[in-house]
Amino acid sequence: LAAGEEAPGVITGSGQVERPVFVFPGQGSQWTGMAHELLNTSAAFRESIGACEAALDPHVDWSLTEVLRSDEPITRVDVIQPVLFAVM
Repeated sequence: LAAGEEAPGVITGSGQVERPVFVFPGQGSQWTGMAHELLNTSAAFRESIGACEAALDPHVDWSLTEVLRSDEPITRVDVIQPVLFAVM
């Protein structure tokens, strides 16, 4: 790759994206209580989570803040990935 040659299994390109895309992290990295301390101590983190919650709200039937403040494991696939995206 350093020499500019093609390699099997490697996709190359210009790096220019023609339209926005969302890339969610894989499942499995979540844990119960993962954002409790940041929600309680970081105004910047709370503000960011609030913005994410406002963006998600029209599209989901759950609350990002409630999920993050819960002591229950996150098990729904449609919840896990957006929650991980928001926390990251």
